[in-house]
Amino acid sequence: MSWRWEKLSDCVERRYISGENVTVAQFILKEGCVVQRHSHPNEQITVVLQGLLEFDLGGRRLTAAAGDVVHIPPGVEHEVKAITDAVVIDVFSPPRSDWARGQDSYLRKN
Repeated sequence: MSWRWEKLSDCVERRYISGENVTVAQFILKEGCVVQRHSHPNEQITVVLQGLLEFDLGGRRLTAAAGDVVHIPPGVEHEVKAITDAVVIDVFSPPRSDWARGQDSYLRKN
């Protein structure tokens, strides 16, 4: 677990911390960045702090701007594109044990 910034690719930076029941992450996404389609067993709540994002949630597209909150149920395939530079907070439950094991390659392919 870490609260230091990690540069995952040319367009994604992340820092996160995990507790017993939750992981909280902050992401910085550059304009045009795409977080590749993936799914995970964790429930996810995304709070957009800055910018504009386009989500594909199981084939349903939606746009989220600063102040918007997006819910992603466990197991739903999703992809995110940064329409502008963006900053988000993501909350996951249960904690992201896959990240702790280094299994986050979908974040590194942009």
